[in-house]
Amino acid sequence: ATMMRVLYDCDNTLGLPWCEIDDGLTLLYLLGRSDIELLGVTTTFGNGSLDEVFPQTVKLLRVLGRDDVRVVKGASARGQPPTEAARFLAETAAAHPGEVSLLATGPLGNLRAAAQLDPDFFHNLKQLVCMGGYLTPLRIGWRNLPELNLSSDPEAAHSVLNSPCPVTLMNAHICLQAGFGWRDLRRARFWSRALRRVVCNWLVTFSLYCGVSVFYLWDLLPAIYISEPDLFDENRVAVCSTV
Repeated sequence: ATMMRVLYDCDNTLGLPWCEIDDGLTLLYLLGRSDIELLGVTTTFGNGSLDEVFPQTVKLLRVLGRDDVRVVKGASARGQPPTEAARFLAETAAAHPGEVSLLATGPLGNLRAAAQLDPDFFHNLKQLVCMGGYLTPLRIGWRNLPELNLSSDPEAAHSVLNSPCPVTLMNAHICLQAGFGWRDLRRARFWSRALRRVVCNWLVTFSLYCGVSVFYLWDLLPAIYISEPDLFDENRVAVCSTV
């Protein structure tokens, strides 16, 4: 099988108390596929501060025995000038023109900054696949959940959604099809006890917060789209956006 080259831009907080775990589970998925070459992970603020996200991602890869995967520190706030992560994204895309799928599951400032460093950045990508946005208010259980990714850096989101390469956006309502509950946890007996504890704690936390007995694999769905696009139907909506 042809290897898929992937860059992952994320706001992973798996392992931190009371914090989202879906970025971390997405990273596990990418590393677990023999047909994906993960070229690196760039980090951004979002689910936590950059000072939480970056070391937690480094720690996760170390626990998994994958210190060979580079983790690069990126944007810590909206509208930040280019960081080390932006430079890494731009240089990696330029080194593999037309070959790299960029998966982005947090605020999109690193991507916008990469395009500021290299005007050809978006042209160099094979595709962009992002998680974020919604079309109507999102109510889960007794909570109205706010949008987090696109709204955290709207100027960056606008530049990404209007980039010249193919862009696929998975919004929150699409990701409601990817629920994870107690039955799913019981099926994941191949996970380590530590990971099962983290997932169990988040399942309890989200259940108490929203009043439902599942959480949602928001960020995993776009990763699966990169590797298994045939699982998704062609009922797509073209969206025009303003900042």
